Amino acid sequence: MQRFFAMILLFSLCLFVGCTSENRNNSRAYVEGKITGSQSDFNKIKIIIKSDEKNIGETMPTGSGQFNVSGPLLSDSFSLVLNEKIKSFSSSKPGCTISSDSLEILIPSGTTYIIFNDINLK
Repeated sequence: MQRFFAMILLFSLCLFVGCTSENRNNSRAYVEGKITGSQSDFNKIKIIIKSDEKNIGETMPTGSGQFNVSGPLLSDSFSLVLNEKIKSFSSSKPGCTISSDSLEILIPSGTTYIIFNDINLK
């Protein structure tokens, strides 16, 4: 009888721990936008979403500069990283900033969906 209750307790703990970790894994980052002002070939531009210092999504813009990318969030915040320097941008959410090396747009904590109407590259 004790063995039966121990197994039920163990099973319940596994379910509880599994359910709480699943909720965090369900959050996703969605980014869409357009790149402009670049003399570069759009086929050479990489767009990466980073969360918790890990790449969670990657894409390349279309011939017109449009892009969509998403990935699972590993923390409460994420950033959009490009392989060319960013001159300026406009977005649907306030509080975004360009990193000191100009290769990354830092997106505020709590944001999961954002539109960049214009990312102007140097």
